[in-house]
Amino acid sequence: MKKIIAVLLFFIVLTNAFGQTTAREWFERAGEYLNASDWNNAITAYSEVINRDSSILDAYWFRGFAYSRAENYDASIADFDIVVNRSPDFPGVYIQRGFAYGAKGMYHRAIADYRTGLEKGFDPTGGNWTVANSPNVPSSMWLLGLLHMEIVVSRFLGNSTAVTRNENLLRTLCNDTNVTRAEVEAFYRNGIRGLVSDAVDEQFGRVSFSIEDRGVDRFYNAVLTRTIQNQHILSYERPSIQNSRKELTGSSLEALLAEIQRNNADFSSTSVNTVRTQAALIPAVVYADWRVRGVADGVDGLALVKEAIANFYLNPTTETYNIVRGIYSRYYAMSVAPINDRFASIANDSYIRVLSGLNSEISRKIVSENRNDMQNVLNSDNRYSIFSTQHGR
Repeated sequence: MKKIIAVLLFFIVLTNAFGQTTAREWFERAGEYLNASDWNNAITAYSEVINRDSSILDAYWFRGFAYSRAENYDASIADFDIVVNRSPDFPGVYIQRGFAYGAKGMYHRAIADYRTGLEKGFDPTGGNWTVANSPNVPSSMWLLGLLHMEIVVSRFLGNSTAVTRNENLLRTLCNDTNVTRAEVEAFYRNGIRGLVSDAVDEQFGRVSFSIEDRGVDRFYNAVLTRTIQNQHILSYERPSIQNSRKELTGSSLEALLAEIQRNNADFSSTSVNTVRTQAALIPAVVYADWRVRGVADGVDGLALVKEAIANFYLNPTTETYNIVRGIYSRYYAMSVAPINDRFASIANDSYIRVLSGLNSEISRKIVSENRNDMQNVLNSDNRYSIFSTQHGR
């Protein structure tokens, strides 16, 4: 009995001591764990900081780093998302989130983050980054691959200043990491089609829309995503309520609709019809249906988009650029008056998101140029009629 009482008293004292520990004290303790590469205890300690004071942004930043080193990349990305939202000009967080995305094999997201980090001033030659000591070598190599991409695109655009800057940066990193320029270029050539394919699959597998239930005064901004495994994910948020973002997942569209019906606290019966209607407008879904039905001679629209974009990034010329631009022009012509095709507008948004994620200068150039003079550039290839097909035909 005395031993039991002694143990209970020990836990009471321990609990009181921890309860009195301040956020700052936990932060210092977490730093010690982090410096010792004790990732799990660092994660626990930074979580204690956040529980006591969620305004300490560095706690999310360092916990995200610890999660990444512990190979919990989803949790790492979630913490880095918070840092990006609260401190969007902090360059290092984009690089670290890029590594986490790369470790998950999402290289198209990784290079978008790498580019943002570099644009915001991150210097990878500062001695704290090498291919050799990175937790994920392919992810790291895509930073070098991105620099090569920036060089070839900048040459096409005639931006000699950007070419020189990125050539110098790539040369320094290659020297620092014992990676040859030939290895970088081979890595890029071997990987760019897969990277473009993943970017297209992600952006063409989703649709953004609004869910309105006027009778109960509910309005949600929603994004419906269909993965290549046919999983359906509905992310939604009520603009008038802070931190209201929620997510429902189903193994199929019907499974997701069943989840929506059960969630009557957020949705009414009309919401099911809204989501079902929007699901039919997901570009990947439409192109798959058209291919089965033989629309435009059964052309695979998604594969054609991937082919056009990848060919440009492998060989940026006026010819390959005009094909990429021509697809945009056809989408645009279908989306405006007098046609006003809703699907064309959705597909065009998806297309621009892909282009922006790969290189914002190219997407801005395409959008800013005359749209009407490019539709005929594709007439020599009948496959491109798929991009002038009205939905419902």
